[in-house]
Amino acid sequence: MESVKEFIKKYNVFKWVIVLAGVVALIGLFLPYQKATKEYKEELEEYGDSYYLGDVLTNKEAVNISIIENFKMYKYAMNHSEGVSYIEGEATINFVITIVMIVAIVLVILFALLNKRILTIIFNIVLGLCSLLMNADITSRGVMPSDNFVCGISYYLYIILAVIILACSIVLIINNKKNKKTKAKSSE
Repeated sequence: MESVKEFIKKYNVFKWVIVLAGVVALIGLFLPYQKATKEYKEELEEYGDSYYLGDVLTNKEAVNISIIENFKMYKYAMNHSEGVSYIEGEATINFVITIVMIVAIVLVILFALLNKRILTIIFNIVLGLCSLLMNADITSRGVMPSDNFVCGISYYLYIILAVIILACSIVLIINNKKNKKTKAKSSE
């Protein structure tokens, strides 16, 4: 019977934890990033079919807003700021942050599958920084937490995933160095 260490090494468990974390990060793009408070939810649902912002999001959809839905709102705001430069600027910055975050998630998964540990760490750091920037922006603007919105699961998810990916990547690098030393000693 295999020991736990042998099982982890044989099936490359830490690599697959990174890939799974990347897949969870992709799914997290569609999970609630901001959630309407109970009172605001009732108000939104009362006028459910009318639009919350332009023709992008209905009030019913604005009860739980995902990162992807925020991305759509930023895209809309970039093109419909009616000459208010700070709105266009905020929307553009968040639009770019979201694109960089999505690309970083995909690259973390890709480089984990290709066993490129350092590149996995680099793009994981980019992912974590994008999440922190996005969170800092939305809280500094007073969007949440507020009387209308509280933080959803995706607000917290990416920092947790970034820590897990970083820890697994470091373990893989250390194990790889140990294996090289072991092979070098046994070949002498």
